Amino acid sequence: MPMPRLRLSLANKCQILFGAAVLLILIAALAVPWLRMHTLVTNGQREIARELADAWLGDLIQLVGVVHSTPEPLIDADDQQPRRLRLITAEEFDTVAERDPYVGEAIAKFESSPTTRDLMETQTVDGTRLYRYVRAVRQSDVERMNGGFVPSLSITQFSDPLRAVLIIDMQAAWAERQLTLNLVYTITAGLLALLLAIAVFWFITTRIILSPVRVLRETAEKVTDGDLNIRADINTGDEFEQLSDTFNSMLGSLKGSQDQLRDLNKQLDLKLGELAESNLSLHEANRIKGDFLANVSHELRTPLNSIIGFAEVLSETLPADGEAGDKQRRYVHNIATSSRSLLQLINELLDLAKIEAGRIDLHVEPMSVVDICETLLSLIRPQADAKKITLKLAMARRLPMVESDPGKFQQVLFNFLSNAVKFTPEGGTVELGARALSDESTGDPTSVQVWVKDSGPGIAEDMHAAVFDKFRQVDAAHTKAHGGTGLGLAICKELARLLGGKIDLDSTPDHGATFTLTIPMMITSRSEPLMPDLAD
Repeated sequence: MPMPRLRLSLANKCQILFGAAVLLILIAALAVPWLRMHTLVTNGQREIARELADAWLGDLIQLVGVVHSTPEPLIDADDQQPRRLRLITAEEFDTVAERDPYVGEAIAKFESSPTTRDLMETQTVDGTRLYRYVRAVRQSDVERMNGGFVPSLSITQFSDPLRAVLIIDMQAAWAERQLTLNLVYTITAGLLALLLAIAVFWFITTRIILSPVRVLRETAEKVTDGDLNIRADINTGDEFEQLSDTFNSMLGSLKGSQDQLRDLNKQLDLKLGELAESNLSLHEANRIKGDFLANVSHELRTPLNSIIGFAEVLSETLPADGEAGDKQRRYVHNIATSSRSLLQLINELLDLAKIEAGRIDLHVEPMSVVDICETLLSLIRPQADAKKITLKLAMARRLPMVESDPGKFQQVLFNFLSNAVKFTPEGGTVELGARALSDESTGDPTSVQVWVKDSGPGIAEDMHAAVFDKFRQVDAAHTKAHGGTGLGLAICKELARLLGGKIDLDSTPDHGATFTLTIPMMITSRSEPLMPDLAD
């Protein structure tokens, strides 16, 4: 499980970083004078020890040799501090070196380096600082103090043996006081500087940095809560004030955009209300239109059927010869033909009204696609023979039975065949074919595809979708020559949807047209009633 991330506020980060920076700066700044003071005190004690050694040796040495002396404590008249002096001759070097390691190291240093004159160290004994000074007494020192000849340094480096060692142990109370006072002053100055730095940094971080940041944060939190009327009030005259002005400008723009969006939403709500009312009105008008068409179409079919029937009876009773009889038969034929065209239009309107009103019921039962196609060719053959059009049947072998509505299926295909015969010129060809489509993975048939292909004038690609609209014809010249209302393909499209299938059109100008109907092998669910097309 990952460790939770420690989150620190900007104020805490500034306090920690500034505090650490102040502490490091003070330590670095105070360490230099403290070390320098310590060095000065130590060098001062060394000079005092040298002067004391020179004075004491001058009084002690009277002959060429070194006078033996025992440790002798001396009292300084200025600071009343005890100093112990000892002179160790060459015969005592080994004994003293074993007893006092520091003196032994000093003797070894003096013997190995003739130019080394003295050494000094600081020790703490029983809480008291002790300065130990060791002075080399060579043959040249003895001769100089006795007024003899002193050889040059180049000669004494090889012929100036060590005759004795002077040891001075000093307890310098003055030095102790100076170091103590220096420590007190350093600590006091450090504390004062620390307090002053804390106060300065607190003022800088709190008033100059953190205060504007807190104002911006509080403003941002209120904006997050949805208050866009608030503004950040920062008057520092620096980048924070510029940031505040930019933030306020952004809030102003956001507030303006929100107000504009609110007004647009109100207008949109009004428009949506108006559109909803218009849709309801259109829906009601379309429903009334459908009911009107259904009722009127139903009422018109009865007298039309009577007119057609009486026209046929009248044509049978007319005389077989004579100019008057020919004229009467022609009139009766025109009456019957026009009545049948009008009856077909009324039937199409009635079918379309039922489809839009959702009053079409499906009667699903097993049907043979091959039998239906052969029957349809027999029905359309008289019309094709009248125009010398060749009918072809291209059926795949072993087409399975289909669970669908035979009447709706036959109506769609007959409409395709009627249009193909109508718009195909004399001597053309119309083909009716069918095949089964199978699933690639299992090989089982999933749907049946039936097509009607003609050698007519064809349809431009930009008109493929328009031919399925209501009352829409591709070419007014063809419509005038062949007749029609433009409802057939629209009804076919809706019937195909009811059967759970679809209609595809493949056509280009002067290359004929192919209408393809694809329906499933079985209707698994009845299609819902179609909503009226409000645009119509």
